[in-house]
Amino acid sequence: MLLRFASAVICCGMLFALASNAQAQLPADSVQLDKVKIPEKKKSLDICPVYLEASDAKLPTWEYKGVTYRGAKADAKDKFLKEPDKYVKAAEKERYVTNFMIAMSPIWCPVTDEVSPGGMTQWNKLGYTWESCCAFCDDSVKDEDFPEAIKKLRKRGEKSYELIGAKYTEGAKSPVEGAIKKPSAEGQKK
Repeated sequence: MLLRFASAVICCGMLFALASNAQAQLPADSVQLDKVKIPEKKKSLDICPVYLEASDAKLPTWEYKGVTYRGAKADAKDKFLKEPDKYVKAAEKERYVTNFMIAMSPIWCPVTDEVSPGGMTQWNKLGYTWESCCAFCDDSVKDEDFPEAIKKLRKRGEKSYELIGAKYTEGAKSPVEGAIKKPSAEGQKK
């Protein structure tokens, strides 16, 4: 837990350094989805290429074109081998979107959908770690905020995949390192 908190602090510290107004959260569109740095936490054998859900560690693995897969159900391998290229592409996308969501859920506040400057309250909800962007969100968060936040995060992950494919970056200080838009001169005058 302490390591996760420290990672969030480092990650959000990068947001502070990148944002012109280091004391405030940023609008969601501040993140350039074609420049994010997503680590590959979930690997090809962690997500079933047929059912696009977590694979079952009790089932055997198989290999296709140098990539190892494992199914979520006993019939996954047989289904996969009937149309492997179809399943490979779907699995690649689902794995990227899942990794995107893992990396980015602490960045986007589930209450306001703004980019969090970090150091605020964290919640573990629906399989993801989220972070609030301000004290208002700490006080007003509801369980109903998280399903909607997941939908928005998934949509952003899918858009990022469309823009860059399944491109992973290991060792970045933050998934938004180099991906925050600089405010325009017009926006700074307001």
